Amino acid sequence: MVNYQKYLDLEIFEGDISFHEYPWHFHDCFTLIVVEKGLIKYEFHEKQIQVEAGNGFIIEPGIVHRNSINEATIYKAIFVPCEYFNSIEKNKILTQKFNDSNTIDSIIDLHHKIKLNYTKSEINEVFVELTELINYSQKEKMKDTSLTIVNINSKIDYNLTIEQLARKAHLSKFHFQRKFKKNCGLTIGQLKQQEKTIEAKTLLENGKLSTDVAHELGFFDQSHFIKYFKKMWALTPKNFK
Repeated sequence: MVNYQKYLDLEIFEGDISFHEYPWHFHDCFTLIVVEKGLIKYEFHEKQIQVEAGNGFIIEPGIVHRNSINEATIYKAIFVPCEYFNSIEKNKILTQKFNDSNTIDSIIDLHHKIKLNYTKSEINEVFVELTELINYSQKEKMKDTSLTIVNINSKIDYNLTIEQLARKAHLSKFHFQRKFKKNCGLTIGQLKQQEKTIEAKTLLENGKLSTDVAHELGFFDQSHFIKYFKKMWALTPKNFK
């Protein structure tokens, strides 16, 4: 089971699942993870990182990755817009795994306050503490995880076919697809599916019916929509609503 909640511009997930394989994807925000039981394996294009029970993990925006769960696992996740960390731009927060109890407790506290709809000022106080802890942790470890940030072109026209996109880039379809995946870490098809599920999440939040969302976004049928949505978010559109 996965529970989802949005408050202000922050999103939280609580998972208690035994198996799920997420597709290759990225987020345009920071992702904070705490694993309370079990293990989550994160795969990046150049390395793998296992986050065990008692560990936390932070992923920078734009990092292409996929993750999988293959045993009974309980975790908390928070999606944090970049603006919350603007004050520490000079000490950029990097993708890293950590196990110090203070940082983990601060993330759990943040998750708790978002879940209970604390005021924005109270939530921001936790962010101040959390960023200080993460910065201190980075300085201590000197960061042994070096990952490449992918520059995804957010202005791509998703209504165009691959052939049309290739012509606009003055490349053959084959070379366009190969170059796109090399530069972005995702295929055009994977990127389109990700964008569709993100848009679907917004439409569902705004009250649209799952059947209408599937039709509006051009899914083949309702079952295909449910399949792709669940693969990305680990819960069905119905449970998400």
